[in-house]
Amino acid sequence: MSKKFYVFKLKTLLYKKRVFVMFSDKLSTAILQLCDAHKWSYEVASEHCMLSSRYFGDIARGKAVPSINTLEKLCIGFHLLPNDILVEPMASQELVFRIPLEVSECIGYQGLYGFTTYPICPQCQHSFDREYQEFCDRCGQRLCWRRYPGARIIFPKQEQDG
Repeated sequence: MSKKFYVFKLKTLLYKKRVFVMFSDKLSTAILQLCDAHKWSYEVASEHCMLSSRYFGDIARGKAVPSINTLEKLCIGFHLLPNDILVEPMASQELVFRIPLEVSECIGYQGLYGFTTYPICPQCQHSFDREYQEFCDRCGQRLCWRRYPGARIIFPKQEQDG
């Protein structure tokens, strides 16, 4: 076999090892947080997950990489979906912005050229200049315009000279 093949195989093996280490680190952190949140010891958590306490401890310490069946047992034991265990909470909160919120309010102004309205983002409550844009330009929230024609108009408070 050629030298290039050995180098490629070595790089591939190192990459796979790095992926497994990252996976086991994330899973280990998640399991430790879940045990802490439920106030469970390794023994109690392993009983809920139908795993031996020794193997559960190895997974929690990042010493073992579980199979798909073991990951399924962990999910059942903690009553969670795989994404709830493996995806970081911040990432899942960011995914909420992909669910469109309905634009149902706008702010109205009386100006020199007549009455003008500007839509209000349902997430960050800031107004924006353009109607029917897909995302808020301030917070990134995805928008739905289905109810906008019947939107509630909010009038800003007028400052009184006194």
